[in-house]
Amino acid sequence: MAGTLITRINSYYDSLSKSDQAISDFLTQNIDTAARLSIQELALATNVSTATISRFAKKIGFASFQDLKLAIHITEPVNTDNFFSELAPSDSYKDILKKNFTSNISSLNATFNLVSEQDLEQTLEILLNADTVGFFGLGGSNAIAGIAFHKFLRMPLKTVYHQDFHYQQMLAAKLTAKDCAFVISHTGKNKDTLRIVEILKSRSVPVIAITSFANSLLAKAADVALISISEEISFRPEAVASTVSQISLLDAIFLMYGMKTQVETEDTIKNIRQIIKESRVNN
Repeated sequence: MAGTLITRINSYYDSLSKSDQAISDFLTQNIDTAARLSIQELALATNVSTATISRFAKKIGFASFQDLKLAIHITEPVNTDNFFSELAPSDSYKDILKKNFTSNISSLNATFNLVSEQDLEQTLEILLNADTVGFFGLGGSNAIAGIAFHKFLRMPLKTVYHQDFHYQQMLAAKLTAKDCAFVISHTGKNKDTLRIVEILKSRSVPVIAITSFANSLLAKAADVALISISEEISFRPEAVASTVSQISLLDAIFLMYGMKTQVETEDTIKNIRQIIKESRVNN
């Protein structure tokens, strides 16, 4: 659970008001002492009203200040000298491997704690009612969309995907309310990605967003937003770190869909395996 609250705050930070950012800054810098503060004391320390504190808690996904305070209690202070948080020129290759793996595990844990059962239920409800699912993403997110497309090809569900932005627009324009789309973007504010969302929404296509920023334009436009959390470390940007969480989210959704459509899925996978087997050279 270490760092979970801090990574959640970071995912909302850019879209918060100055007052909310002041609360965020105080919490991230004083997480070890903030748990002992009442709402009145926290308001005094951040020079805002208690009402602003309550609204802040809800803006970052908590039902109340008490829920936020509980999260503060179980969040450990971030140690910038921690072995696992930064890379150093003196690190051995095994050191770097260990740090990278540990960072990925942290990202997965943070994402796990942020995605709710309701989010997953809504996602599966959309998928199970769809005739076709499209996978959309640009840049690094395009690679993740391609991996998801490759997995879902094994499902009885029809799937569409293309690397090129113009082709993606054309695919989006062909989908309908009977279909659905995964739109993947780390920041959730890429102009071309939002153009694809605009096309999908004009066609009444249910949109499932995967992004690292809960208050992004993509998250707000989507029918369901699944938030993948990651922290930036030296030599590796946050967008790259979020890849592990996003792929793992899509892996889990693939398994959930497979379990819900087990009979049809087993037949489809069996047929695909047979075709692939025939394409291989026997030794």
